[in-house]
Order: sequence, then C-alpha cells, then structure tokens
Amino acid sequence: MDVAVSLVLAIFGVIAVGFIAARTGFLARAAIDGVDRYVFTFALPALMFRSLANTELPATLPWGLWLCYYPATLLVWAVGSTIARLVLRRSFGESAVIGFGGAQANTVLLGIPIILTGLGDKAGPPLFFILAFHGIIVISLAIFLLEMTKSDDDGERRTASAAIRMGLRGTARNPIILGLFGGILYGQLGVAIPGPIDHMLQLLGRSAIPCALFVLGALLNRYHLGHNLGTASLTSVFKLLIHPALVWLLATFVFTLPPLWTAVATILASMPTGVYSSILANSYQTAPGEASSAVVLSTALSVFTITLLLSWFLAQ
Repeated sequence: MDVAVSLVLAIFGVIAVGFIAARTGFLARAAIDGVDRYVFTFALPALMFRSLANTELPATLPWGLWLCYYPATLLVWAVGSTIARLVLRRSFGESAVIGFGGAQANTVLLGIPIILTGLGDKAGPPLFFILAFHGIIVISLAIFLLEMTKSDDDGERRTASAAIRMGLRGTARNPIILGLFGGILYGQLGVAIPGPIDHMLQLLGRSAIPCALFVLGALLNRYHLGHNLGTASLTSVFKLLIHPALVWLLATFVFTLPPLWTAVATILASMPTGVYSSILANSYQTAPGEASSAVVLSTALSVFTITLLLSWFLAQ
C-alpha cells in the first residue's frame, strides 16, 4: 500500500502542478496547447516506437487480452447509453456521449504514466497491444455515432460510409497510432535502431510521462463540474468501478491471462474518463457539460480507486 500511495501521490502531484500553472495564469493557454501538441506529436510516439521496436512480441496474437478489454468497454458504453436514453431521457447523441464517458479511459495522459511507472517496462507489451486498437475501435465508433446525428449543409443526415471514413481517417493520422505500428513493423526487421537515433528517441520518450501528466492537469483547468453532478456520478461509477471489474472478471475467469497482463488491462480500464470525451462533445455540441463534468469528477475520484487497485496488484 505504501508503494502505491507514494506512486499515485507523486503522479497526481505532477498533475496538480500543471493545474496550478494553468489556473494562476503562469502558463498561457497557447503555451499549454504547445506542450499538449508536443506530447502527442513527438514525445509519446517516440516512447511507443522505441519500446515496441526493442520488444520481442509474442509468437501468437493476444486475442484473450483484446477480448477481455474491448467487449467490456463496448458493453459498459452500451449500458451507460441505454440508461441515459431510457432513464435520463436524453437524445441519441447525448446518450452516446454519456455512455462514451463511462467507457473511454484516459489511456494516454494517465494510463501510460501510471502503468509504466507502477508496473515497470515489462508492462509495455500488453499495454501497447491494447492501445494499438483503442483509437480504431473506441474513438472511430464515437465519431461514427456522432456523425450519424449530424446533418450536412443540405440538412441530410450523414451516411454511415461517410462517418466511417471520417473516423478511420482521423485514426490513421494519429501520431500515437503511427508510433505504435511503426515500432511494431521496425521491430520485425530484426535491425537495431542506430545509436544516435535510439538516443534521440530515448530522450524524447523520457519527457513523455512528466509532460503528459503536467498537461493533463493544465487541461483539467478548462473543464468544470457545473450542474451535472448526477450524470457525472453515474459516468464515474461505470468508468472507475464497473469497467475495470468486467475486464478483471473476463481476464481472470474466462481467458485466464497471465497476472501481469490481467493487471495491465484492469488498471487501464480503471483510468478516469479521458479528456477526449469532452473535446468530442464540445466539437459536436452534444452534452458538453455532462462530458466535462465527468472528466473532472472521475479524475478526482480516481486518486483513491487507482491507489487501491494498484496496491492490490502490487501485493500479489
């Protein structure tokens, strides 16, 4: 427990520093956006590329890992959206956003730092295997659903094919996805990364975790709990409790994954609602208040849930 508490406090301490820097105006909004762009465009892709290029991958594809994580994610999303639609009486688009918040974890800005710091580099392969399809499955589906609720200039609803193309196009251009697959492909060549390039990637990768945590804190300053405490609480329960519980049950009793892989999948699922949920909701002007409230509340509560979960896995 002491190790987990110390680790989580240090991680959320960096987040707090970023939050304070933004709240006090020490860093302008443009500066924060610049750090955010650096993290997503250079630091994290470099970290992922180098890690996967230097990692020996399993001989067989990790179907059990994917089948314990993504079906649980989609089930949580579907149930959360159904409750929002039938109980909260929200529109189809708003229900999709609320359900999305209960299923879409903050995998990049918080998941990667916590898992790699808490479980070590050996947690990299299962973590990156999950992330390899996160954008393709989760983000593209969210864009598809919201595009289907949006009208073109002539008032007609977007077609399914147009929505799918837009989602896949955005995913294919994602620098993190490019770093993931680039590292996998390069690793299969069996050629070591040249010394100067390897050192450069190492330097960039080392900055990824602290910068990601810092910018997460700064970005949280832009979101507010508002008057959506009830909906945000519902989303937080699905994200912090139900999602990781489902992943753990599937990983442990259905697919019997190795302990480390089970820990990685479960802890990743326990991450709070990702800031992309709010970004997407604001972009489509669909339940933006509910989405931003869920980001703030789930992130605050995750200090306790992540500490408990991480200490439990470390004690095993």
